[in-house]
Amino acid sequence: MNIPKPSILLVDDDAASIGRLSARLGGILGDSADLVVWNPAPEDGDPREAFFRRISECTALVVTDYDLTTSVRGLFGLSIVGWCQSLAIPVGDFSRANLDALPSEPSLFELRVPTDEEQAASFIEKTFHGFQFIRNRMKANSEILAESRSMAEVLARLLESPHSESQFAAYMTKLGASNSALLQIIRDFADEKAPSDDEKIDFLTYALGHVLANAVLKYPGPIISLDVLCAYAATATDEGEKLAPLFENAKYNGPFSHNTQFFWREKIDSNIDEMSDGIDDGDLDSFAEYSRRVVERSLGRKLAPHACERCKGLKGGFRCPYTSRAVCERGDCSVPASSWIPSGTRLCRAEKDF
Repeated sequence: MNIPKPSILLVDDDAASIGRLSARLGGILGDSADLVVWNPAPEDGDPREAFFRRISECTALVVTDYDLTTSVRGLFGLSIVGWCQSLAIPVGDFSRANLDALPSEPSLFELRVPTDEEQAASFIEKTFHGFQFIRNRMKANSEILAESRSMAEVLARLLESPHSESQFAAYMTKLGASNSALLQIIRDFADEKAPSDDEKIDFLTYALGHVLANAVLKYPGPIISLDVLCAYAATATDEGEKLAPLFENAKYNGPFSHNTQFFWREKIDSNIDEMSDGIDDGDLDSFAEYSRRVVERSLGRKLAPHACERCKGLKGGFRCPYTSRAVCERGDCSVPASSWIPSGTRLCRAEKDF
């Protein structure tokens, strides 16, 4: 039996730009997905009907320009985002002409696509394969659906880290408030007959994929990026490529990790403990100083300081995701903390607002 391939719908009123992006995507995706290109035009008729004619059960991802009004009056990418959310289809948007049209940070159930064509293609590839990873692993392991009691447990088992369930649970508390369409899907499940396994997989792929991409991997928590690893060891991000080999067995290789280095924080702590035999920590004030000393001994040299002015770049331990800089425990961050980051996630002094 021929299984239809998943598809990606690209929407843009600039035919030349979307053509270049489609060609670049086709080169890196190969046969893993079909590409559907839509250049909205008045002759398409009703925009909503035209959109629904171009999607199917195989649509795995939609990418749209924010402003489509140059070709169809009143058609915005925001409408397409809403239609996708009502169907639990992952959707990414970008704004090429008016860079201030979109907030700098997407919502939890929105994917922000870079406007540079090369970066956009890489982002779309990583995003597509991330959601497919989740879908395919659930299909291949039916016990995950049958035996899991919560979305947090599903995610922990998908990532083969069952003991992380309690940490992931903190990310699930406000999903309904973040996406009213998601809440409606849950209500529909309750009103009708029990959903099929395929319907459950569709729902969980959508919900858990966004939580993982836009929350778990985006902010320091149970999984941290290479830049955060540098802050954790109280050093500059330039040292990242030297630190990574020391923590090779702590690498995260799950969904959305393509071309990006992530690490399990718990395994990093274990590695630091294993490398710390004989370290004198009597004169150290913080865990970051300790981590820095352990790593320096393992590398056989001093680490470069980071840019925190309070500690002269030697203490570190935290990285603010809003200012993208390392700070020490006494550092300050005036940007309010996001309300859906779990309270156990330590970023900088903004943690007091969590």
